[in-house]
Amino acid sequence: MVDLSVSLLGSRLRHPVLNASGTFDALVASRTMDRDYVREIPFSAYVPKTVTLEARRGNPPPRVTETPCGMINAIGLENPGLERFLEELPQLAALPVPVLISVGGARPTDYAAVVGGAEEALAATPPSMPAILGYEINVSCPNVATGLSTGADARATAALVGELRPLTRRALVVKLTPNVTAVAPIAAAAEEAGADGISLINTIKALVLDPVTLRPFLGNTFGGLCGPAIKPIALRMVAEVAAAVSVPVIGMGGILGGLDVLEFVACGATAVAVGAATFADTGAAERIVNELAQEMSARGIRNLAEIRGCAFDDPRSRS
Repeated sequence: MVDLSVSLLGSRLRHPVLNASGTFDALVASRTMDRDYVREIPFSAYVPKTVTLEARRGNPPPRVTETPCGMINAIGLENPGLERFLEELPQLAALPVPVLISVGGARPTDYAAVVGGAEEALAATPPSMPAILGYEINVSCPNVATGLSTGADARATAALVGELRPLTRRALVVKLTPNVTAVAPIAAAAEEAGADGISLINTIKALVLDPVTLRPFLGNTFGGLCGPAIKPIALRMVAEVAAAVSVPVIGMGGILGGLDVLEFVACGATAVAVGAATFADTGAAERIVNELAQEMSARGIRNLAEIRGCAFDDPRSRS
């Protein structure tokens, strides 16, 4: 029998499949669908939608469109802001899986205010509830005006992590953008500044035209491409980052099945996150986990640690 469990940020997860932030809302799904996703969450750890200090209305519509091999979205980090988010924090803290709070901001002080506010609220959380595992620092959203400025620069990323590090003992995971020439130096700078993990990739900045008007289809003009089209890029970047850092890497981008998970682990990922697949199939997470177990059994893989990074006999070949 195969062992799907992985150790991530000091927590033992039953399998390596998380949700990508903004693609699955466990609280809303439990209220609107015929299943209690709060008690029966299919992911081994949960990442809620990115929260910012102030409420954001997001981008004008249209916000989403399909492509031949995926989809493009331009939501614009719509969220109710920190104050409203904190009202739901006890429900998140009570989930049966670890939680990574996704944090966004226009400037370092915004990120600091969100992390500080969450830490203050968590101090009043009953100790019987599972602890929030940490924070995913989103410096990579391509659909907001300032979404790329920090994550595209190693010094700015390191400075942000350095400002947040004293605010919490919980894990800090930096979510990096693929919209850069070289991602590994940015990941290394984040680790040196105190990051406990790296997640990548976010969506790739893209454009789709209205076939009738030949004008940009999305209300925001540009959006973020996700889905199977970006998987080869994601694998390459995960491999580069895994070779450059010693902290865990959470890989994402185009994961549709169990074999995709194996490929990300083979490139050095400790865990993965599923996003676009959930839009097409609400049962994607469970199906992917089952397929992963089948793939491992068929290949004689006892646990994922056996194959982590196996795509490269010589780590230098990833550079």
